[in-house]
Amino acid sequence: MSTRFATDYYQSAEDYLGAERLSDQKHEYLAGVIYAMAGASLEHDLLAGNIYSELRQQLRQPGCNVFSSDVKTRIRRNAAEFYYYPDVTVDCSGRGGSSYFLEDARVIFEVLSPDTERIDRGEKLSNYQSLASLGAYVLVDPFHLAVTAYRRSGEGWAQQFLTDKESVLELPQIDCLLPLTAIYARTHLMR
Repeated sequence: MSTRFATDYYQSAEDYLGAERLSDQKHEYLAGVIYAMAGASLEHDLLAGNIYSELRQQLRQPGCNVFSSDVKTRIRRNAAEFYYYPDVTVDCSGRGGSSYFLEDARVIFEVLSPDTERIDRGEKLSNYQSLASLGAYVLVDPFHLAVTAYRRSGEGWAQQFLTDKESVLELPQIDCLLPLTAIYARTHLMR
């Protein structure tokens, strides 16, 4: 979850990455402008944790790993760079080591909030879809039993809405199935 507090001047991606390694607070980088991120609500963190935990248990593809919101995803698009902190990311590039960001995400999850929903459904959707490796971008609503999945389909993207408690989010890109009951476990929507 991020609240936008822009700095007053343009910074290079290299300067951003250097400062971010030393910062106590997370920031996103949008083509030269840096935005501070606000802390997440308990419900937001619970949903992201449920997704992370479920994927961690199921993910068996060699070279695939699941990452929490502490790992950035870099997007290079039209000579601009963007660095986001998705809530959950699955990367199957097999790369590891000391990198501070991912570039080949296979699946990205964002848990919506009133402050970020417009950005998650607009700017981030467009930027994430520019990643050649991305097969699915999934938005999780913390206030309603509602998951929106954008899936790469041929030359474009198909959209799927899941709103039934018994629904299962299928992620063939990583051979995982996420029941909505697992995504929303221990939240107010499953009590």
